[in-house]
Amino acid sequence: MNPESRTARLLGPPGRSRFKRAGVVASLALVTASGVAGPAIPATQGGSDRTSVAAGGDRCRPRHREVGALPGEPADDRSGCRGPRGPRGATGATGAIGAIGATGAIGPIGPIGPQGQPGPTGATGPQGEVGATGPTGPCVGIDADQASEDFEIRVALSGGRTYAGIRDQRTGEKQNFLWTDLSGRPDYPAGGAGGLPCDVSVNAHNRNTTVKRIKFDVITTTGQIWEAACVAFTTTHPATLNCADRTGHPKPWILVARQPALDALNGGV
Repeated sequence: MNPESRTARLLGPPGRSRFKRAGVVASLALVTASGVAGPAIPATQGGSDRTSVAAGGDRCRPRHREVGALPGEPADDRSGCRGPRGPRGATGATGAIGAIGATGAIGPIGPIGPQGQPGPTGATGPQGEVGATGPTGPCVGIDADQASEDFEIRVALSGGRTYAGIRDQRTGEKQNFLWTDLSGRPDYPAGGAGGLPCDVSVNAHNRNTTVKRIKFDVITTTGQIWEAACVAFTTTHPATLNCADRTGHPKPWILVARQPALDALNGGV
């Protein structure tokens, strides 16, 4: 038997442990001395490698079989030794944006808030221009007379036309008004210097006469007074008006003799 092998076996586990510690101390002293006397460590060496060397823990140093190792124990070598860290790889491309999710359901409508305070009243706008004066509206008028117990008379002005009416008051008659349009008579005032009829009146003082004459008057917009004469017939039932002359032609309107004048005194124009 090899004397060294025999010596190692005699030492046993405690002895081998002391032998290992002595070897480690000797190796540390050798490494330290080498670091002082040897060249400087390159600056490019990683911090983790320098720390490992300074601490005496260089895991890449090949270790020989321990003295007294049992047969079959593998010898330590550089397998499992970690090399220097490589450069950082390039950043990967940004992934595609994912599809937009479906729109969520609309939430319920919230309660209506309280009504706000009324705002201040705005400033009054400027007054608009006065419009043009419109045309004079049509004149209207009416008058009545009853000078007989047998009938009564009306005259009415409407729409620029003059109407004479008679109503029989005798017992047994229907007492309906019968109207005659006097506007179609000759010389009826219809504008121009004569003006348009604007009011009417009736005169029927014929109580004690056999011929019951009736006079109808109009005053125009220019202040002129025109007159038409008719006769009331009570021999018919009901009573009627006749405004024609003896030949059967309609009696014309007549501009009354002398018209009202400014400051007139029992006179006129």
